[in-house]
Amino acid sequence: MWVAVSNRELVVLGTASQAPTRSRNHNGYFLRWDDEGLLFDPGEGTQRQMLFAGVTASQITRICITHLHGDHCLGLPGVLARMSLDRVPHPVEVCYPAGSREVFGRLRHASLFRDVLDLRERRVRGGGGGHRHVPVPAGGAGAIA
Repeated sequence: MWVAVSNRELVVLGTASQAPTRSRNHNGYFLRWDDEGLLFDPGEGTQRQMLFAGVTASQITRICITHLHGDHCLGLPGVLARMSLDRVPHPVEVCYPAGSREVFGRLRHASLFRDVLDLRERRVRGGGGGHRHVPVPAGGAGAIA
């Protein structure tokens, strides 16, 4: 009898939160789950950390952004440019908070490069919690939901 073994591994690319340190990069996690490669919250410096960890751009099949604080998303422009440069052959789904389409668009096109990546956006509605920010009205105080 032959039993298939699952390939599952969490590669921690960074855990430093808002400010990196000499030994800790901004947030970033890569989850190998059988044939899937999920990149979570690619903070600044994620490309470099991927090199150190042996994670290639072509291994990414999905990108998940929990919220759009810089330490969770400022590595995205470079990662997407690298994926286009490497001509990743498969579609890549990117999930991000539903109310952040404009910000995501700015991040996606933050620099000039030949965008040949088959990126499929999926805006996700939250179930509460998280870091969803309510805009501050002009001249008034804002609230964090």
